[in-house]
Amino acid sequence: MKTITKTFNLNDIHNNDSNTNNTADNFINNSLCSEHTIFFDIETTGFSRKYCIVYLIGCMYYAGNELCYTQWLAENFNDEANVLMAFHKFVQGFDTIIHFNGNAFDMPFVKERGEKYKLNFDFDNFKSIDIYKPVSKLNHILNMENQKQKSFEKLLGIKRQDPFSGGDLIEVFKQYVESKDERLLIPLLLHNKEDVFYMGKLLSLLSISDIFLGKYNVKNYRFNEFTDLNGDTAKELCIELELNSSLPTKLSYNLEGVHFNGDGNLAHISVSLINGTYKYFYNNYKDYYFLPLEDKAVHKSLARFVDNKHKKKATASTCYEKVTSEFLPLFDLKNEVFTKYLLNEFKDKTGCIKADTLNNSTIKEYTAMILKFIEKKH
Repeated sequence: MKTITKTFNLNDIHNNDSNTNNTADNFINNSLCSEHTIFFDIETTGFSRKYCIVYLIGCMYYAGNELCYTQWLAENFNDEANVLMAFHKFVQGFDTIIHFNGNAFDMPFVKERGEKYKLNFDFDNFKSIDIYKPVSKLNHILNMENQKQKSFEKLLGIKRQDPFSGGDLIEVFKQYVESKDERLLIPLLLHNKEDVFYMGKLLSLLSISDIFLGKYNVKNYRFNEFTDLNGDTAKELCIELELNSSLPTKLSYNLEGVHFNGDGNLAHISVSLINGTYKYFYNNYKDYYFLPLEDKAVHKSLARFVDNKHKKKATASTCYEKVTSEFLPLFDLKNEVFTKYLLNEFKDKTGCIKADTLNNSTIKEYTAMILKFIEKKH
């Protein structure tokens, strides 16, 4: 087994390339990182935990005033045990593990392969942070070609030296085992090193998913009047958010009258107001009568004054009154704050609320609902 360790002095790191500098800054300044935090990534000879081996493990960590990474490389197909044992011993000094899709691949793979050598990798004892899991749900906002780590790196402007995928390097490892040509170590180690190293910068992507976890303050809101593309006067609700963490890239997303933009520590949401007539449905329809000529329902206490030929018992779908006003869309009809919503038809899955019902006590809940709509709409 080969062990490779390299350190970067954080006082001198600004003399290195900008990618190294940004990685260090994210590692140092991120509240998730400490001397007990480790980033890790594995390389395997395939996807099968039963038949394939772990031939390389790489880690990045913070030690004193140095940013370090260590790699353990198998020299042959029988060297997996040494790699796993070295990692098992090393990781005991940490309490937080950060990875990219490690919940689904790296950790289950290491755990199962470790069992073969009677090594207990109890990752449940660690705080596990998967960069991939929360941001993979936001591809409709990030608009990337795929959800591979290199695509997320490209989004953040990271320029790799490594041109290979993990799959490409399986054959390279096999060639190295057969030939022991040291030149083959260069692509093997570089790919794993950059996978691990740039997780430090990818960590900033969590600031995007944090928005949808409510990590912001509603700075202000207002109703804005403007002229639309048809030359007509229209209105929108504008909400400004102050984010807990700065975004690593600009964001822009538009859907169904909802517009979202984010840059730095600020995000803006605009929601188009709807002018029209909608129906408010009463819950206790058995207490109402429907008046077809007036297209509305009235309570039985009033319906007794109406001629029988002009009324009939209301059903759930005819027990309504019509309201004409300016409305805001309501995408969650089960919301406990906005219970007096209106619909176009009884079985509609989304509705609206009167715009003038929004106030200082409900704007936060409405903002959270709009963000949930943006997050889930993919």
